[in-house]
Amino acid sequence: MKTSKISVIIASYNGQEFIAEAIESINKQTYPVKEIIVVDDGSTDKTEEIVKNQNGNIRFIKQQHKGDPAFGRNIGIGEAKGELIAFLDQDDMWPENKLEIQVERLERFAEAQVDVGTTKLLISETVDKNSAFANRLKDSGQYFLLSSGVFRKSVFEEIGLFAEDMTYHASDFDWIVRAAENEVLFSVHGQPTHLYRIHDNNYSNDIKKLRMGVAEVFKNSLFRRKLAGKGMFKGFPKLKTIKS
Repeated sequence: MKTSKISVIIASYNGQEFIAEAIESINKQTYPVKEIIVVDDGSTDKTEEIVKNQNGNIRFIKQQHKGDPAFGRNIGIGEAKGELIAFLDQDDMWPENKLEIQVERLERFAEAQVDVGTTKLLISETVDKNSAFANRLKDSGQYFLLSSGVFRKSVFEEIGLFAEDMTYHASDFDWIVRAAENEVLFSVHGQPTHLYRIHDNNYSNDIKKLRMGVAEVFKNSLFRRKLAGKGMFKGFPKLKTIKS
């Protein structure tokens, strides 16, 4: 039996519809997990009951409602006992070999701090498959969502945690940009490591808020780079990557 290195963090809020499937996809992994940490943002539905009825080494932590997953993710990182961290959104799933693939790659590329695979889409039956949101995503082969990665826990000591003061819930994208600014090395490949469920209540359905979040991240990045004496730039910094 392999000794697991991985702590999995789920930041949840009113996730009763899908969270059991998310946890089941963790338990089905061909590489075992050390623990699953569910940090709940004050849910008012049956999330807690459902989580506590799932199999696996699960810790359920309930906090007062904050409204942004950054808070839950940060609590999870602080509680995690593994040397590797993986995030899974409550409404998404993983392919069964996700962790096996990514642990092997981080062992092979010891200098990489993060391994990132490909996200595949699961479009719910109720979603208009011709909507702007669905069309924007379905032809995108490689786009970096947190649930497609595995992170060395040490990288959060280097870069810091997720920003808890973002206006438009873009703390995940903000962290990736900060990592790029600090030249964190990413191992990037084309193997599927994340199944992203598109449904009627995705936060990113709101294209206007999504764009405002990107603008906020860009503004913050420009400010940091200016303070660091790196001048003004037209675009986001590029990720430093190993591709194979």
